[in-house]
Amino acid sequence: MLTKIFLIRHGETEWNAIGKLQGSSDIQLLPEGIKQARLLAEHAPFHAVDAIYSSDLLRAVMTAEILAEKFGLPVIKERGLRETSFGEWEGRFLSELAKENPKGFEKFFTRPDKVQPPGGETFLQSQARIMNALDEIIADNEDKNIIVVSHGAAIRLIICAALVIPIRKMWAINQYNMALNILIFEEGNFFVELLNSTLHLYKF
Repeated sequence: MLTKIFLIRHGETEWNAIGKLQGSSDIQLLPEGIKQARLLAEHAPFHAVDAIYSSDLLRAVMTAEILAEKFGLPVIKERGLRETSFGEWEGRFLSELAKENPKGFEKFFTRPDKVQPPGGETFLQSQARIMNALDEIIADNEDKNIIVVSHGAAIRLIICAALVIPIRKMWAINQYNMALNILIFEEGNFFVELLNSTLHLYKF
């Protein structure tokens, strides 16, 4: 049985645009983010979709609902697909955090496997939560094509798990707003067909 997963990062938010950490904070899309989602819906390089899943955070749900409108499907909200919780760092500018604690915050990017924001999750904890949710989704959708809308760090963690890449290398995987990734799950193994594609944003 083969399951094809169209793994999509949500469109742009205000906090994306100005460089604030979002995490589990519930931020909506900017008009630009809505436009990005509509462009993917219009120019999606896939035509058959059986189900649409989304993180339950607003920016992901708004993105998924625009895609759902095209395919005539409901959005199934899955809390397990949420972004990593960054605790007390959420709502803070990356530049502020780096200035306050240069050595400590530097590890966020150089050794993410060694970081736990105050009151937040480790990336290992987050990856386990996200992959548990994705495993259940795959089990419920054998031999189907599914859309999964999630978040930047969350998607990096999925790709790390799929390709057995250590978490310390997660930031080596680019993941732009409204990026499309395509994964195949077959006989217990993941295969990556497409990574971080935003070509749909440049078709007019």
